[in-house]
Amino acid sequence: MILLERYSLGLLLPGIILFSACIEKVPEIKKTIEIPELGLVLNYEGWIYEEYDPNRDNSESSRSKNKRESQNDKQVKVMFYLFEPEQSKTSEIRTNINFVSEPIPAKYSKATLEDYVASISGLYSNIYKEYEILSVPQKCSFGKEKCIFFESKFVLPNTAEKKQIRTLQWIFFKEGYVYIFTGTIPESEFSEKNKKILNTIQTLIEKKEN
Repeated sequence: MILLERYSLGLLLPGIILFSACIEKVPEIKKTIEIPELGLVLNYEGWIYEEYDPNRDNSESSRSKNKRESQNDKQVKVMFYLFEPEQSKTSEIRTNINFVSEPIPAKYSKATLEDYVASISGLYSNIYKEYEILSVPQKCSFGKEKCIFFESKFVLPNTAEKKQIRTLQWIFFKEGYVYIFTGTIPESEFSEKNKKILNTIQTLIEKKEN
């Protein structure tokens, strides 16, 4: 089953778009984000919180000119980004975590998380150079919400040198939507930054009702 037939090709791209499309928020004393869609709270200590502003993204280079991709990107809602405070001078991207959502087409309403991961593997293998899933997808949960986790890598497009990118993804299904946390790290920094992303996602806890 081609679950991602009309899903956006932008579910992975938010981690590598230009930073000019983001609005940095004033630092808060308590660095937590409420995620009402999942009933969870995330602690983002050690990161810079930014929101995506599509009206400020005027760069043609940050998006494919493919008509199908452009149309499907409209389905994706980028909730927020968490960026590393500093970017390595030798890296094209800054290590980050992004959180996005997209509606699940009605005809795929019976699909499982495993179906989704299998479809991602097939679709992205045809889009990104040397894309591969590196780990066996693992079921996990945060609060009452179940999800699936896996690790992958691919070659960053449109760069003079071969630059590999590693991603860590946590995928949730809820009420007709797919929600995805994606940690994006340059391969050269993976051993250093991997644990920080894992530890941050592990802070997800169920929101307490007042």
